[in-house]
Amino acid sequence: MKSQNNYWFLVRQFALNDFKLRYNNSILGYFWSLLNPLLHFGVLFLIFSVFLRFDVPYYSLYLLSGVVLWSFLVESTNNAMDSLLGKSSLIRKINFPKQIIVIASNINSIVGFAINFIVISAFFIVSKVKLSATLLFLPVYGLSLLLLAIGLSFFLSALYIRFRDIKHLWGVFLQLGFWLTPVIYPVSVIPEKFRLLFNLNPMYGIIHNFREIVIYGNTPEIYSTLFSLAFSLLIFFLGYLLFEHMSDKFAEYI
Repeated sequence: MKSQNNYWFLVRQFALNDFKLRYNNSILGYFWSLLNPLLHFGVLFLIFSVFLRFDVPYYSLYLLSGVVLWSFLVESTNNAMDSLLGKSSLIRKINFPKQIIVIASNINSIVGFAINFIVISAFFIVSKVKLSATLLFLPVYGLSLLLLAIGLSFFLSALYIRFRDIKHLWGVFLQLGFWLTPVIYPVSVIPEKFRLLFNLNPMYGIIHNFREIVIYGNTPEIYSTLFSLAFSLLIFFLGYLLFEHMSDKFAEYI
């Protein structure tokens, strides 16, 4: 029990220190946690609501929710890849579960996500969207997103220590994934013959169903919900197993 308490203390300390260091010597400081996705949202909203219009009810909320959910996945995985190298001196000198470092990096992303969620709530109030009982499904998609992010973080951080090209490949994959996920455009523009392929993307189910239950008050799609949750669990456990398998050699690779 005492060792577990010590581990949780390390998680808190790592997360707190990383959060402080991220905005060290920055004029706007912690405000960047809020400003980055808002700037991204603003540019996309200008392009796709003024120049290329989509006929989507509450499009500002539609777009903002997609950007915030996708940004969480991007930030959590990118931070995780750098997290082990950032703690290289500790890894060489101290024997402790290295998963703590990755989990702490994800906690930082969760804090940023929570701040952005407050902004989404403000947009909801301004837009006068009526909330419904479908919000009870919200924790399912939050859990799916969190498991997926942490699982991918385990995968990427372990592989990045050994193969530094992973970071560049992941950047390309994220760009491709952004356009293959209905973050900007409505699901209705996807040709029917490609719908099944899109359903195989776990972020499709998470983002689409999040909008359905929160913005439109609709019952979520059961298939995509179960698939996203099952896929996220699979990625989490496979990522953890790979990380555990490689963790003994991290000190050699750093």
